[in-house]
Amino acid sequence: MHAPTAPSATSDYDVIILGGAFSGASSALLLKRDLPSLRVLVVERTTEFNRKVGESTSEVGGCFLTRVLHLNPYLSANHYQKHGLRMWFHSKPEDSVEDCTELGPKFQSRLPTFQLDRALLDQHVLDLAAEAGADLLRPATIREVTLAEGSENHTVSLKTEAGETKTFTARWVIDASGRAALLAKKLGLHRQLGEEHPTSSIWCRFRNVNALDSYKSRSIHPCLMSNVRASRSSATNHLMGKGWWVWLIPLSNGDYSVGIVWDRRVFTLPEGANLTERLRSHLMTHPIGRLMFEIAEPVEDDTFYYKGLPYHTEQMAGNRWAMVGDAAGFIDPLYSQGLDYCGHTVYAVTQMIKKAAMGEDVSATQAYLQGAYKRSYRLWFESLYKDKYFYMGDAELVRISFLMDLGTYFIGPVRLVYTDPEYEWTRLPYDGPIGNLFAKFMTFYNRRLVVMAKKRLAKGTYGAWNTGMDLTLGQSYSPNFSAFMFLRWGLRLLLMAELRTLFGKAKPAMTEAEMPVTGEAKMAM
Repeated sequence: MHAPTAPSATSDYDVIILGGAFSGASSALLLKRDLPSLRVLVVERTTEFNRKVGESTSEVGGCFLTRVLHLNPYLSANHYQKHGLRMWFHSKPEDSVEDCTELGPKFQSRLPTFQLDRALLDQHVLDLAAEAGADLLRPATIREVTLAEGSENHTVSLKTEAGETKTFTARWVIDASGRAALLAKKLGLHRQLGEEHPTSSIWCRFRNVNALDSYKSRSIHPCLMSNVRASRSSATNHLMGKGWWVWLIPLSNGDYSVGIVWDRRVFTLPEGANLTERLRSHLMTHPIGRLMFEIAEPVEDDTFYYKGLPYHTEQMAGNRWAMVGDAAGFIDPLYSQGLDYCGHTVYAVTQMIKKAAMGEDVSATQAYLQGAYKRSYRLWFESLYKDKYFYMGDAELVRISFLMDLGTYFIGPVRLVYTDPEYEWTRLPYDGPIGNLFAKFMTFYNRRLVVMAKKRLAKGTYGAWNTGMDLTLGQSYSPNFSAFMFLRWGLRLLLMAELRTLFGKAKPAMTEAEMPVTGEAKMAM
């Protein structure tokens, strides 16, 4: 291994990081752990971190937290261990909990995943970065970033809390500004998905929530003691409907993070006095929502709204600059994969900078990252999320998607980051010949599910399995050949669903007039 090059005397810092939340703090921490001589400055706008969408992690995100950042002891002591993903379906508002169809694992998860309080996590990682030797300016607002050509230094101008303007030079600039996407917008690289995926979200925190595993819940509904041996309360629970889904995530302080994501082409949120009341009103239309939130109270001044969730950059890296995490893009929170991209982009960029500091040529890595993000983003969107909201309210179709989406995820991204982390963390998901093949397969079955959903809506058979079905899984996912078993199972169920869609007849109890959401909704808000 090469000895690190001496810090450049012609720049104030080797690396300036714009943003000190999870992606920025992780970048600083990894750089300083491996190369303590690097001069790293983190510029953070806020005095303290607010709560964010993104409390639940997937298995890839869990791997990054535990095997790259090595946060196991901290996470175990301060955050919930997540026990899988559960989905709840119903047919009409007056249904009971006993009527609901449940989809999810019977037993505990096999790999580490977490329910995170992001304000606590982000602060902890930033503290670790500062302890490792990174400089921190907080609060400070970025005024201007001037990216240099050739070998010149970049320039970052900022304003401190005291009103003082400061200017620093750096060899590298990392944009970790989250949805602000400072560099992407500055360079004209920022793109919205628009009508390809017109999703919006409202979310807030609730206190005094009645958990699914509580004595009260089980006394009222003894069915909650049957079938499932895992902890439902520490799972990510989703309430599902045509064109929408709601997340219910427990946090370590006793609050619940609650949010709805909906496709504006398909669904309109109920009217209400304010955003919080609109979300609460919708929760009350679902049996699980009523059970958990009938006497719950929203946390004041903690409601947020995003009209357009998905966006991306056309290029995530250039001449000694790069974007990491949400500064590069965001697709959809359904499968909690936001930290997956944070992990891949942070690791890839910090490895590139460390190699450059060791005197290695990183032009090939930079060229790869220039185009890899856009390719990976499009593959994930096309294969996982495009038009998915059209079949979210049909339990049978979502079950097929659930089995096959997670099967391909465990065979691919999960298995790879655990077996070959040094290489796989520097690559972006599904970018490569085999990844492309899997993405095409996923795109195929997702398109078929969308087609079937529309046919079922026309025939009045949409959501026939939404009540009275037990769709819980007797085996948990793991990154081995068991995932292939789920794929085989999913393919068989896909064929059976095709036949049911073709020959199924509508039942009076499931007419479209009785569905909780009907027809094509107008654009919301």
